[in-house]
Amino acid sequence: MVPRAVAVVGFKNAGKTKVVEALVGELTRRGLRVGTLKHASRTHLLDTPGKDTMRHREAGAVASAILTSEGAAVFLSHPIPVEEAVARLGPVDIVVLEGFKSLDTVARIVVPRDAGEVEELANGLEIVVTGPAAENLPDAGIPVVPLTRVEELADIIEVKAFPLLPGLDCGGCGYESCGDLARAILAGEAKMEKCVNRSAGAVRLRVDGRALALKPFVQKAVRNVVLGMVRTLKGGEDPRRVEVAFDVGGEEDG
Repeated sequence: MVPRAVAVVGFKNAGKTKVVEALVGELTRRGLRVGTLKHASRTHLLDTPGKDTMRHREAGAVASAILTSEGAAVFLSHPIPVEEAVARLGPVDIVVLEGFKSLDTVARIVVPRDAGEVEELANGLEIVVTGPAAENLPDAGIPVVPLTRVEELADIIEVKAFPLLPGLDCGGCGYESCGDLARAILAGEAKMEKCVNRSAGAVRLRVDGRALALKPFVQKAVRNVVLGMVRTLKGGEDPRRVEVAFDVGGEEDG
């Protein structure tokens, strides 16, 4: 199941983390499994100085991990797409993103420091304005809900949030971009099922870690060919999910 998502956006010291904390607590109390994802500056430390995993990376490891009896952490020395990071959170019902001001494929909660920042942070996907400064802000077409009314904020999220769109801008949905589809979904003019890469049975292709857009016709062709081969194999007669991956490098002609 693809989780729904919402981004908490604002400039530095606006109180985004306080909003995320409050929302995670309230949504968890409602029985939802919540994951979080934070966007940080390039200089933000990804590990604790002096600890073993950072020492591994300083020695030259491009990736390292730490596993305990209660949890696990993976540290990568390269960026990954937001969609891939969300997928690595595991089975969650909703993902709360902190930051990601430029992301236009997900509903957003605006956390301004003053009234002037509301318009600056708006991109047509804002569903509510909140944060420490919200009590002094006027309602300018976007609902303003103080953080003290976190239950109301969570109600809005449960109604408005939808799964993160892939950002492929393939046009298969009939809209020019994923951002346009996202705004249509939020306005009630389109359903999530319009996304050909998110619909039931969609074929998703990654090449060298990067997702590629597939038109519906191509998806259908790939799906039929792969399923046809899989169903001839012992144990593959009645598949529910099929995953195929292979390396191209090193192959010899003939």
